[in-house]
Amino acid sequence: MVLLRAFRLGLGSRRRPFGGARFKDQMIWESNEESIPRPRLDGLFDRALSSSVVIARGQRGSGKRVAVRGWLSRRDAPANSWSWIECLPDETRLEELLAHQFAQAAEPDSHLVVLAGLGAAHEPQLSKYLQDMGREYPDRRVVMLTREYLEFERQRTLLPLGINVIAPHEFGFTADEAAAYFRGTALEDYAVPLSTELCGTPVLLRMARLRAETMETPVSARSAGRRRKPLTLAGLQDPRSAELSPVAKEYLAEVLSAVERDVKMLLENEDFGPGERDFFAVLAVPTTVPHALVKHLTSQQPDKWLADLEARGLLYRCSRNPDEEYCLHPLLRRVAVNTYLASDADRMGSLHRICARYEMARGSAFRALRHALAAPDHQLASEVLRMHADEYLDGELGTRGSLLLDELPLTVLARYPMLAICLAIAYSSTGNFKLKTLELLALASAGARTVGRKAAPADRLVMMVIESVAARLSGIGELSVKAARSGITLHREMSLEQRDDLGPFEGAMLVQLALGLHAGGAGDEAFIAAELGVSSDHRHRRVDNDHYATTVQAYLYALSGDIHRCSALLSESAPEHWADPDTNPYFATPFRLASFVCAMEEQRFDDAARWVELARIDQHNNEFWPAIRLAEALLAVVNGETTTSLVRMQGYLVREREQPVAQRVGKSMLVSASCLLNLAAGDPINALKIAAKSNSETSKTMMQARVRLAQGDPQEVLRLCTALGVAVQPRTRFAQAVLVLGASLQQNNRTVIGGAFRTVAALSEEYGLAMALNLLPAPDLERVLAESRALRIELRIDPNTVSNIPGGLGRAELSARELAVLEELVMTGSAAEIAGHQFVSVNTVKSQLRSIYRKLGVSDRASALEAARVQGLVTSPEVENFD
Repeated sequence: MVLLRAFRLGLGSRRRPFGGARFKDQMIWESNEESIPRPRLDGLFDRALSSSVVIARGQRGSGKRVAVRGWLSRRDAPANSWSWIECLPDETRLEELLAHQFAQAAEPDSHLVVLAGLGAAHEPQLSKYLQDMGREYPDRRVVMLTREYLEFERQRTLLPLGINVIAPHEFGFTADEAAAYFRGTALEDYAVPLSTELCGTPVLLRMARLRAETMETPVSARSAGRRRKPLTLAGLQDPRSAELSPVAKEYLAEVLSAVERDVKMLLENEDFGPGERDFFAVLAVPTTVPHALVKHLTSQQPDKWLADLEARGLLYRCSRNPDEEYCLHPLLRRVAVNTYLASDADRMGSLHRICARYEMARGSAFRALRHALAAPDHQLASEVLRMHADEYLDGELGTRGSLLLDELPLTVLARYPMLAICLAIAYSSTGNFKLKTLELLALASAGARTVGRKAAPADRLVMMVIESVAARLSGIGELSVKAARSGITLHREMSLEQRDDLGPFEGAMLVQLALGLHAGGAGDEAFIAAELGVSSDHRHRRVDNDHYATTVQAYLYALSGDIHRCSALLSESAPEHWADPDTNPYFATPFRLASFVCAMEEQRFDDAARWVELARIDQHNNEFWPAIRLAEALLAVVNGETTTSLVRMQGYLVREREQPVAQRVGKSMLVSASCLLNLAAGDPINALKIAAKSNSETSKTMMQARVRLAQGDPQEVLRLCTALGVAVQPRTRFAQAVLVLGASLQQNNRTVIGGAFRTVAALSEEYGLAMALNLLPAPDLERVLAESRALRIELRIDPNTVSNIPGGLGRAELSARELAVLEELVMTGSAAEIAGHQFVSVNTVKSQLRSIYRKLGVSDRASALEAARVQGLVTSPEVENFD
């Protein structure tokens, strides 16, 4: 009863101490109330009252008492409907006190009692009473304020009693609440960085506020305005100090240092048992403390100490997994480590390695990387990145881990190529820092070549993958192909046990080798490598993950022209996942581009447009950007948006240095897209000029044949197609057959038209191809469709399709005399010499030259010879300088 009598003289009693209101009227000093209304938290408490019992759990200093008192005072200031009991650790009559409070209440059936400081030792006294209360008095409410994870909370899903829980993270101040708390103080401009650094913990914010009251605020800090956000690796801004001036940062650091000193003083004043302080310091090393990790950190029995630290409020249960995981406040962790462990570097390194290996196997890859770098153990950090490669481009490991890698010196990056290549990928993903990216790629490539010479087979293959990827992203196709071939050869020679050492991402490594081979022009070998990657995924049972290897294989089939095979692979590759705009754009691009190709070949142009829109997401840092440009060009030609797409393509080519480096196949795709757009715009001369720049003889020949067909030169088309020979890839064979068909129809060669039609129809049926027909010039496509109706041969395009590529773009028609003068013009620019060779007057030669220039659309000799060569009117490559 002494405890109860003392309580009734406190804040929560219904009778005010010292006469209550009379004392308040006589006060001449203003009250300095530090608590602020928190509507967010009040709403949580209001909703929690739907149950008979409310548990408010939080660590020491989380502000449970202040929050609950403020909430109750705002609901019922006279405290007629609620009471407050402080639970002493050795209290044995809690049930009696609780019953007495309900009995003495004005409305016993709907009264609320707060049990502050409730611990696990009090639970046996209350279990039966609360269950009976819930049945007999459903309107009574009990609010428990505790630091511990009580059995009530652990078993609340099984108890016949309604229990709501306010989790620890709910008590922290938000940025807006911190701003309201600091309003009118020296820390008013520092609410956001302080709430971030101190995790919004009320007691720490109060410490900062009190310490700042005795500090002199620099004038420049008080007037410090917001600064421009700096460009960082992750494209993010440090919320603690990135916008503050140097003086303001210094002032903020002083305030935080003062808070750390106060926390250190609190720790030193704690009455720990023998060995318990060291145990607590060890627990401060990991970010979170899973129960399974504790036994690896210490050889002693931890259960008693864990319970004691939780009761003290220094340790609290994680909201995500309270049954198995503990947490420490980040500031408390930092103070404990700096105070008790920082002087022993070897022990710190050992503890960080233990934590890194545990997190790598069972926890967070980012935390594993952070522990490995803190050890420092760069080999372990490389292992973390290798075993969690999928999280680097699509998760916390990449977004935050790259910032840790950016702090490493170049000497470390040179010795550990995995760290260098990961940092290069992070820089590349920003779309900026191209020179920095290339520097890191070169470092990774050279380091991988050096480190891999004497490594074990599995490690050597990893180094070959790094070298191939680095060379590919740097645009060094030959080196990328060479390293990829060596990697495939080594993989074939490895035993199954050695392949197991590669880990679960063996398939992903082989896929990267396949992309290196494809980018370098070794298409057939790329198919083999992709097939090996798919097989490895099946062996590691990763096929239920995302089927990335299968999507790359489908992409290669789409480019080669086997649409039926590509469609089958796409249907097996989790299409819902890859069609989601939130999926990592880089990994999703092969699936999206393959789906685009299938939609175009199947004449589903609306679907193709949607796939192009998905492929454009984050295209500025995607190595597949040339393929995306080609897809845009094809869609623009079909939709008749040629001019707009041509202008956009020219802009991309002008800014090519700002894009990721285009490899051999990528450059060929850009040439094909530009050539096609110029042809569709009615400019065959520029189209032929661009086609001549292609690094692929097959692609160059096919583009030249397409332009010649638009110019009405069927003989040249047939010559080019014959010179190409029998193509290997279905797409090239089909395009070749379509061009031969168009040229035969231009010549009206009835003896070969039927055979050409049957070839086109057979290839279209076998591989599902049709797009080459859409790319015929309009007159030629009209003739093809008319002839197909006459021959009753069904094609895979709509019979009413109209091409947007103009026809009749023929070469300039020159007379025999003009052709002879043009041939002479190749050798000399002198009209007199030409007149002498042709036995005509100089005036006649000048007249013929004017006619030639007019027909070619030029005004000087050099331009005339260039246009004549492009149109095939002259064959000599020699041009004399003409003044």
